[in-house]
Amino acid sequence: MNPPDLRALVDVEIPDIRQRYGPKDCILYALGLGFGNQPDDASSLRYVYEQDLIALPTQLAVLASSSDWMRDPRTGIRWEHLVALSHDLSLPKPLATSGHVRARTAVEAVYDRGPGRGAIIAWRRVVTDDDSGEEIGIVRGQALARANGGFGGEPPPRRPHPGFPARAPDHVAAWRTQPNQALLYRLCGDTNPLHADPDVARAAGLDAPILHGLCNLGIAASAAAPLAPGGLTALREIGARYAGVFYPGDTLRTEAWREAGVILFRSTSVRTGQCIIDDGAARLADGLATC
Repeated sequence: MNPPDLRALVDVEIPDIRQRYGPKDCILYALGLGFGNQPDDASSLRYVYEQDLIALPTQLAVLASSSDWMRDPRTGIRWEHLVALSHDLSLPKPLATSGHVRARTAVEAVYDRGPGRGAIIAWRRVVTDDDSGEEIGIVRGQALARANGGFGGEPPPRRPHPGFPARAPDHVAAWRTQPNQALLYRLCGDTNPLHADPDVARAAGLDAPILHGLCNLGIAASAAAPLAPGGLTALREIGARYAGVFYPGDTLRTEAWREAGVILFRSTSVRTGQCIIDDGAARLADGLATC
């Protein structure tokens, strides 16, 4: 039996999603990343306390988001073998702490890695203000459908990245996650049982439920942000490739380098030594430099 040709996903119409969000959503997202785990950390309070609240830029990734379309049996995707490969976020200005948003998702391309190696689904989600139509940001992602390769499509292109400097990192941060981190983060919208159900995780070849790739990216970007003038709100583009799985309760160690207008970063699991986030880059608002 021939595998389903996932290139047909490019023509699939994915329903728009609308969401009203407010301070509680922003606080829940920040708690999902691990902000507030140290109650005496005044710098974290601005993200988890409604007074003078600031929205984290990576929250864009969970606004009006849903992966339900990937679980539709009509697509041919074997969703239980689906994992995230990368995400790239861009937003023209700092994210508001409340709003009424609309997201339109489309599959941009599908690549074939070959039999037994899966297929890569590249998609784009444009988030706009549902009242004014103003663009709030764009999220691009790549997902690996591990059980769907071999239909004869084009191979995937290599992800562009300038490479890391040969010098020592300009900043290193260790972020300890909590054992219930995935259970908390999934309340932001990604309810894939891979992050909650031990039986589903073991069936996928994992030791236990893993932390979401987007959660890891949010942690890494937050850990690298001290190199940016203005901190997290100065970040306008954030992206990385997921290089390994990360388990709740482990510590994520992020190395970051500052270059002109960009912060380069990568993260490893302190317990396993495995690279978790690779090819990370965060670009700053126009006029800001990191020198």
